[in-house]
Amino acid sequence: MFRTLVAGALLAASTLLPTTAHAAPTPAVDTPVGRNGQLHVCGTKLCNERNEPVQLRGMSTHGLQWYANCVKTASLDALANDWKADILRISMYVQEGGYETDPRKYTDLVNTYIEEATKRGLYALVDWHQLDPGDPNQNLRLAKTFFTEIAQRHKDKKNIIYDIANEPNGVSWAGIKSYAEQLVPVIRAKDPDCVIFVGTHGWASLGVSDGRTEADIVNNPVNATNLMYTFHFYAASHKQEYFDALSRAAAKLPLFVTEFGTQTYTGDGGNDFTWSQKYLDFLNSKQIGWTNWNFSDDFRSGAVFKEGTCAGNDFSGTSVLKPAGVWIRDQLRNRTLAAADVSTSAELKAALANAKPGDTIKLADGTYTGNFKTTVKGTASAPITLTGSAGAVLKASGGYGLHLNGASYWNVRGITVTGGQKGIMIDSATHVTIDGVTVHGLDMEGVHFRNSSTYGVISNSRVYDTGNDGRGMGEGVYVGSAGGTSDKSDHVQIVGNTIGPDVGGEAIDLKEGTTGGLVSGNSFDGRGLTGAHFDDSWVDVKGNNYLIENNTGKNTTNNGYETHTQQSGWGCGTVFRGNKSDLTGATGSGRYAFNITNYNASSCKVTIDRGNTITGGKALTNPGIPVS
Repeated sequence: MFRTLVAGALLAASTLLPTTAHAAPTPAVDTPVGRNGQLHVCGTKLCNERNEPVQLRGMSTHGLQWYANCVKTASLDALANDWKADILRISMYVQEGGYETDPRKYTDLVNTYIEEATKRGLYALVDWHQLDPGDPNQNLRLAKTFFTEIAQRHKDKKNIIYDIANEPNGVSWAGIKSYAEQLVPVIRAKDPDCVIFVGTHGWASLGVSDGRTEADIVNNPVNATNLMYTFHFYAASHKQEYFDALSRAAAKLPLFVTEFGTQTYTGDGGNDFTWSQKYLDFLNSKQIGWTNWNFSDDFRSGAVFKEGTCAGNDFSGTSVLKPAGVWIRDQLRNRTLAAADVSTSAELKAALANAKPGDTIKLADGTYTGNFKTTVKGTASAPITLTGSAGAVLKASGGYGLHLNGASYWNVRGITVTGGQKGIMIDSATHVTIDGVTVHGLDMEGVHFRNSSTYGVISNSRVYDTGNDGRGMGEGVYVGSAGGTSDKSDHVQIVGNTIGPDVGGEAIDLKEGTTGGLVSGNSFDGRGLTGAHFDDSWVDVKGNNYLIENNTGKNTTNNGYETHTQQSGWGCGTVFRGNKSDLTGATGSGRYAFNITNYNASSCKVTIDRGNTITGGKALTNPGIPVS
């Protein structure tokens, strides 16, 4: 952990003057506080005012007694606008020339930085940076005085978080718990709905640095609500043992990483970006917030700015940054935006390009104009989710509305996709789930699983008004490719959807080369079938071994379901059961619920179960096809 740092000579005071304003300004909507409002702890997560988990990411100042000149108008503007941070950790040392030496000076300085963070819509984490002595009880009297004034002054703001003990050390967990249970009520008396953090034993290591474990906390938590426990790591020093403790604790405790570095625990030395990325990937997947040490131009490698930067006013871009600064800035800027953060087309494109396993991209309602694509893969244990209401509309003019190209393990939920050539295209991607979406107003197909996209799912969705280019094509859901058998888009499930009316091709087309899929519980409305290119049924099966069950269909020009052999050995093994077909008004030559064109009892069997029903039309199936 980051222990005592001697910075040398004191630097100039901040260029921000203490402010006397006490009113809580209304944050701009397009800021972290504007989007999330008053935070609270829900289970093991930090949640916003809509009870949605939120991950805050940002930077920690260095000690204010040494590097206050690094926290000023230009640098804070860069942190909010160029770095895209959510939170500023205000690191006020208690000893080492800090608060204890001049309580008034440092309280005023913290007040100033809270106001500056508030102006920019950032969350302000007030850090009681005690290090030596390591037992926070020795500073309890001072802490009560400080936090009483801070809470009284800022209680009406939505962006204040209190960290009451930075890195307890040389003290048992029971001692830290006792301290917290004395100080928390003091803060809550002034600010009852605030979130409070408390450091864990062993320099905020969940006890690992003291030879202990997170079990001390799990078995004896602080008797307080709306409270989180803090963890610190320095990637070049703290590897598997520390990572394992964090992993275990994340399942049981509400955690926030209030300090980490890419170097050793002294804040210096070489950067270990591999272990840093491993930690951040885990934190991101669990939506655990973090602040990096530190936002200064200290000579050590852990300070993000090159020496001398803070004397000027240029803090944006990468030319003023050390390697750790470039890396951390990139983590902040190029991350997937937090829940409800995506509200523009540019933000969506950035989020799709920079998503990481476990991320959730939540779209605000509105129209997102353009063609949206991602090639990023999720994982089985950490899929990536794109979600929003039907009022979040992806609108293309040509091309694909949403293209998941090699992007396996994605969940797409709730949104609307319209315009363009095709709605949602899944290429060479496995385990993609499309759920609850609306797809309409397209020149060609609605949703297409292509190029061996296996184990895909489309469920609970609505697809209508496709095939508008006038060529008599435009299936609702299309699986595989025509003209060969190399596209093995196998085991695709099409479940519980409403497809039609005005679908220019079949509701579902299952191409040769694909196998083992499921079509179940869907509702088909064939109004708008053109009859061109044989689109005279709801479902056309040219692949093998599909189960098609419990679907309902109405309005067809000819048949309900058909099987065909487009390539030798294909179009076989389909089982139809429990389907209800209304062929009232059909005028074609067949008018069968199941038009089986390729049945062979030995080489191309198709099963028609007696549980299927038909209204209108000519017959359940064509002559010579057994019903069992």
